[in-house]
Amino acid sequence: MTDLPSPVDLAARVRAVLPGLSPAETRIARIIEADPAGAAALTVNKLAEQAATSAATVVRAARSLGFEGYPQLRLALAAHGGSLHGNGVPLGADIAEGDPVGVVLAKLAAFESEQIRATAELVDPATLERVVALICGARRIDVYGIGASGLVAHDLTQKLSRIGLDCRAHTEHDAGVVSACLLGPGDVAIGVSHAGENPGTVTPLAQARTSGATTVAITGATRSALAHQAEHVLVTAGREFGFRSAAMASRTGQLLVVDGIFIGVARALPGALSALQRTYDALTPRPGRARPPKRTPPT
Repeated sequence: MTDLPSPVDLAARVRAVLPGLSPAETRIARIIEADPAGAAALTVNKLAEQAATSAATVVRAARSLGFEGYPQLRLALAAHGGSLHGNGVPLGADIAEGDPVGVVLAKLAAFESEQIRATAELVDPATLERVVALICGARRIDVYGIGASGLVAHDLTQKLSRIGLDCRAHTEHDAGVVSACLLGPGDVAIGVSHAGENPGTVTPLAQARTSGATTVAITGATRSALAHQAEHVLVTAGREFGFRSAAMASRTGQLLVVDGIFIGVARALPGALSALQRTYDALTPRPGRARPPKRTPPT
């Protein structure tokens, strides 16, 4: 028997697909999100009536959430009940004014650990394996990301470069588009964006696809503009606290996917482990090895 997804997993699925749903499907998702147990008690027609839509739309919404149909979604909702907003679920409460710093750290740790767990549930292993194989055979890899996602782009680039791959991070719109124009068949372009709508990431990935490169998206929105330009989509979780502009939770999920890609490539690519060893040896101090001179700060 297939294990039912946890409340955290269901919440992550709803958040991942919500931006790309039609207005009618969004109403269904909101009903499910607010009262899973109540929605589980409804027939497909009753839920459609509450959402002012059709039964066929309810079925489409269930499939968008990763279920074969409404009966499977209804079973999962009945098993978990509660709320998908986090009441009774260890998603990590929002930080309150006056919380001691120790409490803040504990809340962040709980919150972000659940984003990692939810991302692991959302990522399709078969898609990840295909992306790993494509990267292993690529002539060149471009990675596009803006803001916090740009940090993730640099992280992936640094890791792949350590094992000898020609990988370049682009965190500015024009530079990304220019680089994408020079790609072609046999190259891989990866766009990183949680919402999947930033032109600085979407436009270069679209150009890379036009140039003939294979395109990949790492995003939390499966029906976003970025996902639309990608041949392979790796879905991440990440519900941000309202006041945080640094995209901490979404970045946590993105970094997990990056590490999954890197480990997969390092295991599959001939010579990768040897390259890692050589770079490690080159940076490890040893007796008799000259150290770079220390720079004296100006007085």
